[in-house]
Amino acid sequence: MKKQIFNICNQLAEQGIKPTLVRVRSELGGGSFSTINPFLKQWKETRTVCNTQEINDLRTEITAIGQKATLLMWKAANDYCNKVKADQQNELIALRIKADKAEATVRLLRMELEEAHRQKAVLERMLLVCQSMGKQATSKLTTKTTKNYKN
Repeated sequence: MKKQIFNICNQLAEQGIKPTLVRVRSELGGGSFSTINPFLKQWKETRTVCNTQEINDLRTEITAIGQKATLLMWKAANDYCNKVKADQQNELIALRIKADKAEATVRLLRMELEEAHRQKAVLERMLLVCQSMGKQATSKLTTKTTKNYKN
């Protein structure tokens, strides 16, 4: 009788139907409540113990899944941060190379400017010499012309 009641209770539970005295008695096709009730209580207690163990197992499994998910998220975040860091380091190296090239260009331009200033100074001295020579030539020419008119 116990086995038969347990089977009926399991079948009802699998169908999503709550096993009650009336339903179990109906499935049995008869019987007294006083005979069915102790087995129904025993089935419920067994089910409660099983459900409690299943719940504990589920909690353990959920905790393990949560820990694994957390580790995966940390790994993904760490991998992303390492990639960003590497990208930024590469960008920094590229910027340093550009800065070095710019500094070299500035040095070259300063040297060219200094050379242009030197050449300007030389040309200005040459201009002064030429102007001085021009004045002397003009003065000599004026003196000769004045002497020629007098003669």
